[in-house]
Amino acid sequence: MSNDWGDEEPGIEAQPYELDERDEPGGELPERESGRLFGIDIADVANALAGPAIRAVVQKAITGAVKDAVQAEVDEALDPSVVEELHARAATAARRAVTAAMNALDEEPADEEPTLYYGSLDEFVREYLVKNYRRRVDGERAVWAADWWNYPEATIRLDALWRAWEHLRLDPATGASVWLRDHADHHMSVLLDPHGPFAAAGLGKDRMNTNDDAKGAELPYTAPPTGLF
Repeated sequence: MSNDWGDEEPGIEAQPYELDERDEPGGELPERESGRLFGIDIADVANALAGPAIRAVVQKAITGAVKDAVQAEVDEALDPSVVEELHARAATAARRAVTAAMNALDEEPADEEPTLYYGSLDEFVREYLVKNYRRRVDGERAVWAADWWNYPEATIRLDALWRAWEHLRLDPATGASVWLRDHADHHMSVLLDPHGPFAAAGLGKDRMNTNDDAKGAELPYTAPPTGLF
C-alpha cells in the first residue's frame, strides 16, 4: 500500500443513479382522476349503500313509534279494574290446574307389592330349600327335622330365609350371592347345629331325620298338616 495520497487504489466504480421525475426537485405527482379512489368509483359505492342505510333508519323509527303506540294503548286498557280481573282469572286458572294435577295423582295406581314366587313357606322349603341346600345329616354331627314345622324357632328362621329370598331374587346381579352369604349360610348353620333348634329331633322314626345313606341327598322333608301354611 502506498502512503502517497496522490496514488489512488483501484476500486469499484459507482454507477450513476437515475432519478424518476417524481424524485427530482420540484417534480409533481400524477394527477388523480376526479371521483375515484384507488380505482373505486365513489359515487357507485355511495349509491349502493344509501338505500339499505335509509331503510334501516326508517325501520328503526317505525319500530319505535309502534312500540310507543302499543304501550300507550296497553296502559290505557289496563286500568285498575282490568288488572284486578286478570289477577282473579289467573288465580282461578291456577287453582283448577292444581286440582286437576292432584286428582290425576290420586287416580294413579299405587305401586303393587311384588308377586311372591312361592305361595307359602312350606312350598319354599319343599320346592327350593331342601332340594338346593343339600347337606349330609346323620342326626349327630348335623341334625335336621323332617317335620321342621313342629319346631317354632326353626319355622321362624326358615320363614326369614324365604322372605329374604323373595326380596333378593329381584336383584339379578348379586341377589343370589347376598342371599347365600348373608342369609342361607347363617341360618342353615344354626339349624344344622346339633345344639340348635333341631337338637331334640334325633334320628326320628326309621331314621326319617337323616339322609346319610345317600351322598348328595335332599334334606329330610315331611309335609305339614293341611291348612297349616
